[in-house]
Amino acid sequence: MPTAEVRWFFDGPVPSEIEQWFCRGGLLSAAAAREDFYLRFPASLGLNVKLREGRLEIKSLMTTLGSRRFAPDAAGTVQLWEKRTGGDAAAAEFEWLRTSAPDLWIAVRKGRTLRKFACNGEAIAEVDAGTVLPAEGCIAELTKILVNGADYWSFAFEAWGDPTQAEALLARIAGHVLADSHRPPRPFSAADSHAYPDWLDGLIQADRAP
Repeated sequence: MPTAEVRWFFDGPVPSEIEQWFCRGGLLSAAAAREDFYLRFPASLGLNVKLREGRLEIKSLMTTLGSRRFAPDAAGTVQLWEKRTGGDAAAAEFEWLRTSAPDLWIAVRKGRTLRKFACNGEAIAEVDAGTVLPAEGCIAELTKILVNGADYWSFAFEAWGDPTQAEALLARIAGHVLADSHRPPRPFSAADSHAYPDWLDGLIQADRAP
């Protein structure tokens, strides 16, 4: 499944004003906390391999579209990714690799809250985040992250559907959400915009620094 994505990462816990803004309303979905295991790859390879609750998920970077501005104080790098899910046999092999070579993996504990949006012509509508994905749509995701005992948080948009329209759909819905007059005045800068492989690679390099 091809997706268009933009994501920001920040140090520390989620600011209370951001959480209150994002979590208002009754259509969101707050998933139970989980721990994902990411295989350590150099970010330059454009691969994101993880074990998620016994499933193997693989994302391959198709292309980086560059920095886009969604609001006066919000800009980020948009990328197109392709998602695949491995079968049970592949998942079992990678689970064996995780337990036998734990240094090759990094554990990321997540608590995600999702909002889901769909377009009907020119209209953007928020839909119940607990429902089945529409044929085309976009999620906004606020995630609490714990890595090696340290708190981080992430904010992201992920659009899917017709690959030729995914970037435009992402831009429309991200612009719609970030233009909300109730959003706290906190910038989302291009310098904080990364995909998971880049961000995790940065954490690893920081740990190795003298």
